[in-house]
Parts: sequence; structure tokens; C-alpha cells
Amino acid sequence: MQFPTFTLDNGEVEVLASVIQAWCQTNQIDPESECARAVIATALDLIEAGFRTREGLSIALANALAPDGLNISGE
Repeated sequence: MQFPTFTLDNGEVEVLASVIQAWCQTNQIDPESECARAVIATALDLIEAGFRTREGLSIALANALAPDGLNISGE
């Protein structure tokens, strides 16, 4: 596992946490699961790429996880 080479301010940490919490709740995924950890890693990559607002990160994460517009749970 690589660690990010950037820092997050408190607001960005809150954005990350809220987006991950919402994603896990929407997709009925345990926030402590391996799946959630993979989503967190993807979200950190997106933050590093410049998606640092709640809306921007949420949209980018949804696109990154379901590029064909499919529901991540397969429904």
C-alpha cells in the first residue's frame, strides 16, 4: 500500500469521511471492510487529483467505481 504524498486539512478530512460514509451507507457496505478500504484508497487518489469538495469527490468517486453507469452492488 502506498501512502499519499500530500496532506489534507481538517475540511478535506471531513469531506473524505462524509463521502465514504455516504457511499458505504448507499451501497450497504461495512465501513471496516476490505471493499471500503479500496474505496478509501480510490477517494484519496481522487483528492490528490484535485477533487476536494464533497460534491466533486462524490461524483468523481461514483464515476471511478462505476464507469459504465452500473450500480456498484450489481443491482
